[in-house]
Formats: sequence, structure tokens, C-alpha cells
Amino acid sequence: MQSNHFCNSVRIQYICAVLLLIMAGIFLTGCGDEVTIPSYDEEVEPAKEVSLFAVVSNLDEVNGKISLKTVDHASEITLEYTGGVDVRDKYGDILSMSQVELGSVVDAVYDENRNKLLSLYISSNENIQVFKEVSGAEIDYLTRTLRLDGKNYRIAENAAAFSDNKEIGLDEICSEDQLTLWLYHDEVCSVFVELGHGYVRLSDYASYLGGMVEIGYDVIVPVTEDMLLTVREGEYTLRIAKGDDVGTKKIEVIKNQEVDISLADLVVEPKQIGSVLFKLTPSDAQVYIDGRRINTEGAVELVYGRHKIYIVAESYDTYSGSLNVNFAYKVMEYKLKKTDEAADSKTKTTQAASTENETTTQTTEAANNSTEQQSDTSSEKQDGVKDVNSVTGTKTANKVTVSGPVGASVYFDGEYLGIAPMSFTKVTGSHIITLSQTGYLSKSYTVTFSDDGKDETLTYDALDLISSLLGYLHRDDSRDGIIKKW
Repeated sequence: MQSNHFCNSVRIQYICAVLLLIMAGIFLTGCGDEVTIPSYDEEVEPAKEVSLFAVVSNLDEVNGKISLKTVDHASEITLEYTGGVDVRDKYGDILSMSQVELGSVVDAVYDENRNKLLSLYISSNENIQVFKEVSGAEIDYLTRTLRLDGKNYRIAENAAAFSDNKEIGLDEICSEDQLTLWLYHDEVCSVFVELGHGYVRLSDYASYLGGMVEIGYDVIVPVTEDMLLTVREGEYTLRIAKGDDVGTKKIEVIKNQEVDISLADLVVEPKQIGSVLFKLTPSDAQVYIDGRRINTEGAVELVYGRHKIYIVAESYDTYSGSLNVNFAYKVMEYKLKKTDEAADSKTKTTQAASTENETTTQTTEAANNSTEQQSDTSSEKQDGVKDVNSVTGTKTANKVTVSGPVGASVYFDGEYLGIAPMSFTKVTGSHIITLSQTGYLSKSYTVTFSDDGKDETLTYDALDLISSLLGYLHRDDSRDGIIKKW
């Protein structure tokens, strides 16, 4: 019994000794220089921050991706972003990413190692100018200039334009569109279309041929056969005046879509006349209202509503604008600016006189309601070139050929010309060519022609099928939070 107790004691001492040796070994091993403790934590690569002065060229809020194109358009990069990105306006106030418009010039910082956006500030660079809610901007594609409020701005060689969350061609912008312009060193570097355009087709118009149709502030044109008008999206009162007859109708223009407006049920307005006394500098300036020269020696009576007005004088710049008559009597003062291009002024005077003759001819033909006379107006030249009745610009001896898309109807400033491929008289200045085809979305392009003695050939991309939109019964436009129906 005593022997067993002794044996157990020895075993316990032996086990304790072994444990002490193991612990000592572990301790000594840990202090050794040649042994390292394994680590299971991966080393975190530090961020490599890169700054970028760029234009926002694409924004995919669903997948959290943004594309930035350097202002000089030398390169473009697509970055991932999260809700934690620091986004601010140029005053330092916090923005959501959905508030950042395409075309915005920004100062961005991103992590090059992870291709992730870290911060995005609307640029406060002193050389940046931003013009919002711009209307009536005229783009001259021959000289690559944009005219705004009487001043010309050069368009950068690689300037980009954006609409409906995608990049578009500059020639897809029409003068009816409302824009945001971004300029760097007085040069247009990007354009964002705030409000685009749709199309208005008139029907039951026979009794109004030769009259004037007015839609909003920008569209004031003579009524012609089969016309298709390009109009800024929105709700308007369409107004038609012919002689003493004036009628109105409420319409809605939807972006990139056609609306057919019947003139058979116009609401007839009571005749309202306002008197205008013109005070002109120089005093011998010639005034044209809706294409007709008027006598300004005394007060001029005009029907209520908007009218196109042109004022020309030799050695002065021509004034072009609209006159809204909504008063019984008013004195209107116009001062023309002097120009050194006297020859150019003479040309403009001749153009205005030509405008008067053409408009008068149109009105007379419409009043006589002669089918034969209407046919003569829209006749083609012997060489198959369609003559246009446009009153803006000067007709040249050359032609413009629209070669495609084949089968599309071609409209020139709203006037129907024929089916592509077709040719028409080349007219100087800036104009809108609209293409329309059954089952397809209509599309407009802005063109600029000069009297350079050359023929022009224009070929455009095929129109988009209307059915291509039918798959989107509802489109969640996260940029404005509106559910849109197609």
C-alpha cells in the first residue's frame, strides 16, 4: 500500500517535470532570433491618391461607377464609388452624387491602387465659367463658335455634349434646347441639355396656310404644307394668326416624341390690336415684322401676340428678335450697333428685302387658295434639286444632298422637302434638319452652311425604332427620382 503511494507520487513528479521542460522550451524558442511568429493578417496596401481636373462623362448610380474625362480630353477613367465619397459643390456644401450633372467640371481625388473615387468637388477654378438655363444659343459648326447674348465663344476641339445620362453629338443640339454651358478659359468644354426638344406636326391646316404659327417663345414661323416643327419640351399654348383670325390650343411637347395637332378645333380669340411707335437709331433703319417691311413714320398696329422682328441699316449690325404685343400702346426703342463691315450690312438689307417678297408671295398664294400656285411654290428645279422657301439666309447656286437614312422624310427648318436620298437648295446660315419615318423616333440635327461655292452631302445614322422603347414600361430615372412611362 505504501509502495503504491510512492509510485503515484513519482509519476506525478515526472509529469510535472516534463511539463516544466516543455514550457521552458517554448519560452526559450520564443526568445530565439531565428524563429518568427507566423501572422495570418494580410498586409494592407496604402492608398495612392491621385488628383484629376476633369469633366463628368458618365454616371452609373445603379452599379456605383463614374467616368471622368480630363478637361483636355487626353484620357478617360472609370472609377467605383460608394455612399461615403465626399461630394461637394464649389462653395463646399455637401451634395449627393445624383445632384452631379454630366458635363460638370470637377476636382476629383481617387485611389489609384483600388480604382476608387475618394472625393469629388465641383470645380471652383477661377478660369471656369458656368452658364445655366441658357436659351437661344447659336452654334456655328463652320467656325466652331457658340454665340450667346451677342458674344462669340470658341468651342474646344474635343468639347462634349450630354443629354439623358449619355453623351451626344454637338450637332444634335438645337437652338430650342435649354442648356448648361461649362467654359474653361472662355472656351466651351462641355454642354449639358437641361431641356431637350420634341416635334409638332400640324394637320387640318389648309385654311391657315400663309398664316403664322407661334409655339412658346422660340417658334414663330409661317404655316406651310406638311410641316414638322422642332419645339422645346414642355406645355404651351399654340397660337395661329392669319389676317384678323387668331386661334389657340393647349399642347404638350414630349422630348424626342412627335405630337399631331389638329387645327380644326382651335379656340378663336377676339381680335386685339396694339399700337407700337418705333424709335430707331439710326432713324432710317428698315423694320421687318414677320417678314414684311413696315412703315415706321407713325404708330404701327399689330395683332396681340409674338412677332418676328428684323431691323437693318447700312453700316450697322442687323437686329433679330421677337416682339410680344400685349399692350394697347407702347414706344419701343431700338439702337443698332455700328459695324465696319458696310458690305455685309448691304447684303443683310438685300436678304431682308428678299424675305419681304417671299413672305408676301406666300401670303397671296394662300389667300387665293390655289392648288396650282401651291404646287409652283414647292416645285423642283430641272436638275432634281428641291427649292426651299426658307426666309432666313441666302439661297446659293449649290445644293445639299441628304443621302441617308434612306426612306426618311427630310424637313428643313420645319418645311417638308422630300424622301431621302434627295437634294435641296443650299441656304446660308444655321438651320435645323429633321428626319422622320413611320415607326421610328424623329431626330434633328443643326447644320451651318456658307456660300463657298461647294455642294454638301449629309449622311446620318439610321433612326431608332419606337419599339426599342417599349421594353421599358417604367424607367426609374434615379437622377430626378421620377418614374417615367414610355
